[in-house]
Amino acid sequence: MLVLSTLHQLLSQVLSHPHLHTAVLLTPAGELVSVASSNERPKDDIRVLVGLSGEIWRETKAHGCGMAESELGRIIVTPVDDNDDLPYHGPPQEPLLLVALNATEGVEWRELHLKSRAIAGLLARPLKKYRTSLGEPATGANGDKHSSSL
Repeated sequence: MLVLSTLHQLLSQVLSHPHLHTAVLLTPAGELVSVASSNERPKDDIRVLVGLSGEIWRETKAHGCGMAESELGRIIVTPVDDNDDLPYHGPPQEPLLLVALNATEGVEWRELHLKSRAIAGLLARPLKKYRTSLGEPATGANGDKHSSSL
């Protein structure tokens, strides 16, 4: 089971006020799982950040990590992935989840990259047991596929 308070605490640990101010955990489909912010950001800002993060990931996933400058500041998106541990030889799988960090221009890209990789690494091992429920769409009673809920 995912414990949201634990996820929130983990995300909060990477924040450095006021420059690295927001960390989000989201699904590759763009669904928010958890958020930590150093200030009370409006929900609309968080929604925009999640939407931008999902779009950044879709456009840059071939590179393994996405980075963009936006009106919200610097955004880096890193996959939470367990593929290194799997003897899987098929097409690349979607990551379990994504970590997105949002900072001002005062934070170097290298620092954002290191912090996002650290969080992703900490989450990958405990979350890999959820690969089937997080990575595969659930099938409804009528046979339609829809995203699984967390």
